[in-house]
Amino acid sequence: MLTGSSAAIATLLQVAYKQGSRGAAQGRRAVESPILSSQASITNQVIVDWETEQAKTTPFTFGSNDYEITIPEKAADTVYQSHLAELGIGLIRICHAGLCDRWSDPATKTWDKTKIKAGYDASYPQQPTIIQNIPGWPQWMKQDGEGLLDPSEYDRYAAFCAQLVEILNQSQKRHVVYWEPFNEQDVRYEKAGKLDELWKIYNTVATAMKAKDPQIKVGGPALTWDEPGRLGAFLQACGPNVEFISWHRYGSGNASDSTDTLMSYTPQYANQVNIFPKVATQHIPDRKVPLLLGEYNINYSWQSGENRQNTHIGAVWFASVLKHLSDAGIDMATSWHLKDGIYGMIDPNNNLRPAATVFAWGIKYLTGRVMRTESDNPFVEAMAVFQEDKGRSLLLINKSANPIGLALQATPVGSESDTIPAFYLDADGVKNDTLATAELKQQGLILNPYSLILLRFG
Repeated sequence: MLTGSSAAIATLLQVAYKQGSRGAAQGRRAVESPILSSQASITNQVIVDWETEQAKTTPFTFGSNDYEITIPEKAADTVYQSHLAELGIGLIRICHAGLCDRWSDPATKTWDKTKIKAGYDASYPQQPTIIQNIPGWPQWMKQDGEGLLDPSEYDRYAAFCAQLVEILNQSQKRHVVYWEPFNEQDVRYEKAGKLDELWKIYNTVATAMKAKDPQIKVGGPALTWDEPGRLGAFLQACGPNVEFISWHRYGSGNASDSTDTLMSYTPQYANQVNIFPKVATQHIPDRKVPLLLGEYNINYSWQSGENRQNTHIGAVWFASVLKHLSDAGIDMATSWHLKDGIYGMIDPNNNLRPAATVFAWGIKYLTGRVMRTESDNPFVEAMAVFQEDKGRSLLLINKSANPIGLALQATPVGSESDTIPAFYLDADGVKNDTLATAELKQQGLILNPYSLILLRFG
């Protein structure tokens, strides 16, 4: 059990603890100890039940989106690709609104095989599983003023999508399994009162793609947000052709929303994962349909001026979202996204932003059996994972602007070593250190405002 308090931590004991390699590299500069004074008051509780499994996580839980691959010269950035390998990103959704136009030739009205090969050849030294999104029809296909595909083009679009399957999986031997033939087309079709037409296109495309490679899995419809009614309509019309369900969800559209508002929303990500299987069962009762949260981030508007996703606050937000997705048993999740000036966990100059650390931690330390945790403070959360190597990880999340004192009453079986590896992320950056087990049990520790602490037992 862990207990915690957000009371003023005015009587901190500056207990020394052994620093890791990062401290040594920085000339062993003074680092404020996370050890909590035994005199600090305790009012809140976080309970970790190491005996009760709640769900499982895999590297597919900690995926992301990429579109550098759509421009070969950008994909060929070796520093960027080395970052992806170091982070260990094991699931990548390839998506960009202009992908079809970037990868096709309007003169020949077909895919540019050379450009596609160059992009793929330059990308992903870590060899991740790929979700290949085809966002929609290229500009040279006939469509109305709202972007709705002309019915005369339905078969042509299906053949176009099927040709990409043939190029990647047969000609180039890429073995891409997951395919989405749409990206956020649902809103415009619903506004026009033509969702049935969108579902007709999906069925036509899915049939054509599977004819090229029966081993692929076609899914969608990459809903703009998690709207159960719209998902139900899709499954009713397309159920036999749906092999995974995908949707998007951003936390806000208003950059003026308080950080408390953003952090309070993160539990909703578990609700989405709990509701959609029930919708799926109504229409596809004979099989389990995997769930893909294809895009998520703090703000859906890239022009909003929001930038918290690029700070330690964004890292804490991502950690909380991933905790709730994991608790709910999400099958696949891909954040928006890997690299750019606004959203990327890697900036345009190839610097890793704080969120990158969260995903690296997730892949390395938070894949396995997710154990049950509880907290009576909505701004303090825990994610406990029992890994295959018998190691146990405990991620502590402080979503508040206040320091939180946590007293550790018990540690997992098998953690009787003198020291415990600890990893920190807060406003001062990322630190790797070692805590003395005895001091931790006796006095607990402190979570700084908007911070993460990852403890490794066993």
